[in-house]
This record gives sequence, C-alpha cells and structure tokens, in this order.
Amino acid sequence: MADVRELLARLNPQTIKFDIGKGGGAPALTNQDIAAALAMVPAGLGRELLEACWWPDGAALRRHRLRDAVIALVAPELQRQQRRLADARTEVGLAEVCMGWSGTVTAEQRAERDRAAERLGHIKRQCWPRSTLESLPTLATAVIAEIAGCNHCTTCEGRGQAMACELLVTCKTCSGYGTVPLSDRGRAAAIGRDESSYREAWRGVYEWMLRRMQEAERDAADAFRLALGRSAWPQACGVSLVREINDAQPRTKRPIAGSPT
Repeated sequence: MADVRELLARLNPQTIKFDIGKGGGAPALTNQDIAAALAMVPAGLGRELLEACWWPDGAALRRHRLRDAVIALVAPELQRQQRRLADARTEVGLAEVCMGWSGTVTAEQRAERDRAAERLGHIKRQCWPRSTLESLPTLATAVIAEIAGCNHCTTCEGRGQAMACELLVTCKTCSGYGTVPLSDRGRAAAIGRDESSYREAWRGVYEWMLRRMQEAERDAADAFRLALGRSAWPQACGVSLVREINDAQPRTKRPIAGSPT
C-alpha cells in the first residue's frame, strides 16, 4: 500500500465477500483497528479533512464539524484583513484632516496624504473579495477536491523527495509537497468563476486555504500513521499487520521496530 490514508477507504460501504474464512494465517488489519486508530487522531480541521478526503461516507454524517473547522480557520484572517483596512482608511482620513486644519496645505502634508492613500490601495488589493464568506462553501469544496485528487508530482512520484547525486533531497518540482497544483483554469472552473476573475480576485484566498488545509490534512495523516504504529495490534495480530503498516508508510520513514527485515 503506497499511502496509509488508503486504509480509510476500507471504512466505506463494501460488497459482501463470500470467501471470508477460507484459508489460515495471521489476521490482517480489520476495520475496527482502522477506526480505532482514526479515533486517536486529534480532533480538529485535520481529522475532518482526512475523513472528507478518504472516508467521505463517514464525513457526510458529521458535515457540521467540517463546516465549523473551516470557519474557524478563515474567520481570524478575515478579521485581521478588516482591521488593517480600517486602520489604513483612518490614516487617510487623518491626513486629509491635517491638510484642511489651518487652511494652508504644505507639500509635506500632501506627501503624507499620498503615502496613506497608496498604502490603503495596497491593502485593498491584498484583501479577499467581499463575498468570501458567501462563497466559503464553494471554496472549501473545491480545495478539498484538489487535496483528495492527489495530483501527484511526476518527478518524485508523490513522495516529496527525490534522488540527486545519491542524496535524498526535497523535490524541486513540488517543493516537498508530493503534489503539483491544478491550473488556474481548473481552479476557476471549480469555484464557478472565469479564469481572469480568479486570477484577479480569488487566487489569494484559494491558495491561502489550500496551503493551510493541506498542512492540517498532512499532520492528521501523520498522527493516523503513528496511531497505527504505536498500538498493540502488531503484537496481537502478528507479522502480517506489521508488514502492512510498514508498507503504508513513506519509503523515507524507518520501519516499525520488530518488523521483518
């Protein structure tokens, strides 16, 4: 198994298997084991994204948790932007008041007003669109779809690292993420905007959400992997389970202690 996240797919509804019980040997990882490991992942945005991407049927039962986690992520940044915008507008207003205070406008006062106005324009360009909150469900859905799509980097084959002169280094193509981003056209279509509108107004908020949600999902996947490895299941279930967990880990990670060499 290339990715430990794929274990979560077993929790989705499956067809009946009539060959269960045939043969012998040590039992493999069960759905109960996977669900127990998932329960050990800290609650929050990362776990909700992990479920939404890899166990969508389970995430559908608790959509309100994902909604609340996304809002908790975005709201502080929106508030910060609004405070910066309000401060910049206040500075412009104060500069204009100073210009008309004595009736005589000096070159220094004009320069100060121009600097404040330029700063206000710069901050406006950095702020997200006014309809960001209304568009948040669409944005979140598109970002989650891009994370779940796993557009793997062809240079490192999704590992985030590649060989260079017999050294394992961070992949330059994907900057260590293991995936390459979608095109602006694809992202614009995902949120129902044209490409020019996306580049002008929506790229900033989309990429901001994508970076932070990718990091949260990656941290949750690491916690899920550790929960599988730290449990007593390898000793209880035998060597086949140890091999399965080790195979689910990235190739750059060290195998679990006690696994066959």
